[in-house]
Amino acid sequence: MHTTIDIDLKLKQGFRSLFPDYATKLEKATSQEEINKLQAAFIEESKQALADALGKDISELVASDQTAPILLKKETYEFLVNATGDDIKNQMKVLIDGLGRLKGMENDEAGIVAAKILLSGAIGIGSLATSAAIAKLVAGAAEAVAVLAGVTFATVQVVVAVATLVIVSVIIPIIYFMVKPATALVLLINELDKPLTFVSDHNVSGKPVLMTTPIPEGVEIPGAGKYPVSGFIVTEKKEMALVGTQYGFTMKYGNTGTQLSFGVECPLTSIMKDNNCYCAIDENAETVAVKTTDKNKQFWEAEKNGLKLSIRCNSGNGSIAYYVARAYKA
Repeated sequence: MHTTIDIDLKLKQGFRSLFPDYATKLEKATSQEEINKLQAAFIEESKQALADALGKDISELVASDQTAPILLKKETYEFLVNATGDDIKNQMKVLIDGLGRLKGMENDEAGIVAAKILLSGAIGIGSLATSAAIAKLVAGAAEAVAVLAGVTFATVQVVVAVATLVIVSVIIPIIYFMVKPATALVLLINELDKPLTFVSDHNVSGKPVLMTTPIPEGVEIPGAGKYPVSGFIVTEKKEMALVGTQYGFTMKYGNTGTQLSFGVECPLTSIMKDNNCYCAIDENAETVAVKTTDKNKQFWEAEKNGLKLSIRCNSGNGSIAYYVARAYKA
């Protein structure tokens, strides 16, 4: 297992090689405010690139355009759901680094892009996450080129653009900060038989940065079994704020009306409260945002009507908190 220091260095080196212009500007920044403004500008540039790949005006982008569900490899899934402590943080950084390396592959063949995704610990991202071509590839098709024939050049361009937007949104607070960032980074794994779709969120403090919606149901691959789909949800403290982030979000389970809610907190200081988490079924986003700090736990489970939720934080300490959350059958 790589150490946190190794992975942090790898993330920074990878970012420099993939985003040299962004890295140069970030490394010349003289204040946190300047870093925050640069990140906001990079996100807007990435949104424009995604709009261009989709053939849309940037104003036409919707939430599902701007986020990327990630179909997890079985070994990655097993590791994540059993991970504790630094293993959570390190595996999530490996996943982020691997997806970041899709940058610059807009003109590559679909088979090469698929291979790069597989190396990241995922099977597919965005529209490639549920494509029949990727499913067949995982099932052991003999000819990858034939299998991927249905994956168009345009699809690859969109996948790379989506991955770039997600990575720019997620990675900069991890590797470039002058003051404590107070960021909560959640990977929500959907192991259910229906998609999870965003309903609402609530920040007691801080601001939401990224929401993956919908997170599709797990993909059944003939001959290979069921593979869960995941998505990143990120919240961080406001610029120059003296408090961290305390956040709740609610997802709808298919069309059942059942609401699945998760709360996270990463305070600026842990004198009174630690990084913590909470989850509940049929409680709203504001309620779970408040309860997470009241409970002040690094692991929580909830169960109701045959459904189960869990969320685990890597540590009570640290200015970036990493969480693995799950929705599955009890």
